[in-house]
Amino acid sequence: MSDSEKTLQQLRAAIDAVDDELLSLIHRRARLAAQVGEHKQDQGNAPFYVPSREASIIRRILMRNARAAATSHETKIPDEAIHGIFREIIGACLALEHPMHIAYLGPEGTFTHTAATRQFGSTAQYLPCANMAKIFEEVESGRATYGVVPVENAFEGAVGETLDLFANIERNVFVCAEIQLAIHHHLLSRAGSISAIRAIYSHPQALAQCHQWIQENCPQAALVETESTAKAADMVQQADARRAEEVAAIAPIEVAERLALPVLAANIEDHHDNTTRFFVIGRHDSPPSGEDKTALVMSIRDVPGALYRLIEPFAKRQIGLTRIESRPSKRRLWEYVFFADIQGHRDDANVQQAIAEIEAMPGGFIKVLGSYPVSKPL
Repeated sequence: MSDSEKTLQQLRAAIDAVDDELLSLIHRRARLAAQVGEHKQDQGNAPFYVPSREASIIRRILMRNARAAATSHETKIPDEAIHGIFREIIGACLALEHPMHIAYLGPEGTFTHTAATRQFGSTAQYLPCANMAKIFEEVESGRATYGVVPVENAFEGAVGETLDLFANIERNVFVCAEIQLAIHHHLLSRAGSISAIRAIYSHPQALAQCHQWIQENCPQAALVETESTAKAADMVQQADARRAEEVAAIAPIEVAERLALPVLAANIEDHHDNTTRFFVIGRHDSPPSGEDKTALVMSIRDVPGALYRLIEPFAKRQIGLTRIESRPSKRRLWEYVFFADIQGHRDDANVQQAIAEIEAMPGGFIKVLGSYPVSKPL
């Protein structure tokens, strides 16, 4: 055996030893997580999933990753990889504390499914739902521990269906976390060429996010809206032989791989930094993490300057609004409610003061949908 081969064997043996040490540490972490679960059971109603705690873990690990790269002058392991590794470990340990059932917009392979698995890992049990309303119902009934719903795209704006479900003030559902997911769309079809396509199926948001590409490359195609991108791909796969040469779906790569559908064109989104924000909903929100946002729904009597009156309590307390949207209340004609995300936690004194000021306004209404840790794109 040459010296080079001996060195390679020694390096491989050293890697095996590190792997064994890593496995031992993961088991040690799992035992500690199980003890945490037992302690929470003793407390009664303490939630098993605490997004603020998970956010602080991830933030601390990523800071240490950056410091390690800076001090060792070695190639830095990408934050995305470190985040994924620890998110999977956290998810596996959480499953030991308490079984997790996560509702999402199905079928398997949708962007909502991808966002859910990146948040909760592969050990959770996932419940595909046919529509957004079903996700809310599963969480409210307790059949799902948490749900994941899309709320906003960076370029196409709010997902109206989700906001309308939050507008129902009787719902006992809270926002407890957010997920930011990079979105890449692919044209899936068995057609021989793009010019042969006569119909494109997809979710309305996906069609909107690929509008310019479709106009430039498939102006002849009719656009057909579906409940999800995965459903669109299922329809293309199930098309008869003659129709299969004329239809396409816009869907994620995970769906193409699951259904073995050819990718006729990749990354067809109009903006390649396309990102969608998702909310994790549950029957509680999150304690403060040190870097939080709070989701609100509010309304006021329709008088001149009404919107200014709603915003002023936040502005004069230096509370930033990161998003504000209006939606029809669906209770009375031309009545609107406003959805806002503000910087800070519902327990912060200045946030509580602003909320109280709006509640005291004539005709003023405000409901806290939940406070949650600020996330970073995945």
